[in-house]
Amino acid sequence: VGNIYASESLFRAGIDPRLPANRLSPAQCARLAGAIKHTLRAAIRAGGSSLRDYVGADGGRGDAQSRHSVYEREGKACRRCAAKVKRVVQGARSTYYCPGCQKRK
Repeated sequence: VGNIYASESLFRAGIDPRLPANRLSPAQCARLAGAIKHTLRAAIRAGGSSLRDYVGADGGRGDAQSRHSVYEREGKACRRCAAKVKRVVQGARSTYYCPGCQKRK
């Protein structure tokens, strides 16, 4: 799972992306697995996320980016709780999350 769908899946599961994977509880793992499936299915139905140059096999641009909850929405209001979406850099890659919906535990 790449950055876009990792950020979106973690948001859907309510998991703080700064939490190390080996610290996830069994319940969090189950929630995350379900969230990944849901997020990927929705993205496929929308034709993928065309943020810069991505196009599908048919040459068309995807529309999943219009439904992103957190990815590339730094500083904007969360669509669920209105907190400002934040960005952290992990391994030289950007991760986006909502501090209101994805509380650090």
